[in-house]
Amino acid sequence: MVSVEVFDELTAERNQSLAQAAASVRAEGLAVSSDAEAIMERWARGELSASQMRELVRQLHVS
Repeated sequence: MVSVEVFDELTAERNQSLAQAAASVRAEGLAVSSDAEAIMERWARGELSASQMRELVRQLHVS
């Protein structure tokens, strides 16, 4: 278990990572799908591990 302060810091860092990733995708002239965005937001909230997030996003693109 982590303190609220640590959790908030980790969540902020994850949200910043998502913002940077989205900006990178936009710079390539692409867009993040709403399904992928929802999965990544679950990761940012700590509901998924990074490996779970990657696997779920991969599954979106394999189907």
